[in-house]
Amino acid sequence: AVWICSPSSFHAEQIKACAAAGKHVFCEKPIATDLKETVEAINACNAAGVKLMTALQRRFDPNFKRVKQALDQGEVGGVVQVKLCSRDPAPPPFEYVQGGGGLFKDMAVHD
Repeated sequence: AVWICSPSSFHAEQIKACAAAGKHVFCEKPIATDLKETVEAINACNAAGVKLMTALQRRFDPNFKRVKQALDQGEVGGVVQVKLCSRDPAPPPFEYVQGGGGLFKDMAVHD
C-alpha cells in the first residue's frame, strides 16, 4: 500500500498511478481539488481492484462513533439537523492554504 501525504494538488495523479501499479492507497484528504479528478481517481481504484481510503481522523473519534451508535440503535429519533463547531489552535500558514485545496477543501471536511 501507499500513503499519499503530498500537497493536495498532486493527490489525484498519484492515486491513479498507485492504482495502475496495483497498490492500495491511503490518501490524506482531499482526494483531489475538483470533482472531476476525484471521480477519476475513485474510478481508477475501482477498475484496478485496489482500496482507496481517505485520512479523515474524526471518522474514528469516540464522540462521533457514539453518536452514530445512538442513531443506529434507535436511541434517538431521526436526524433533522446537525450543528458542529470545532476550532483548531491556530489558522494554517498562508503557504499551506495556497498550495492545497484551500481552507474549504482542506479544512472544512473535518466538520
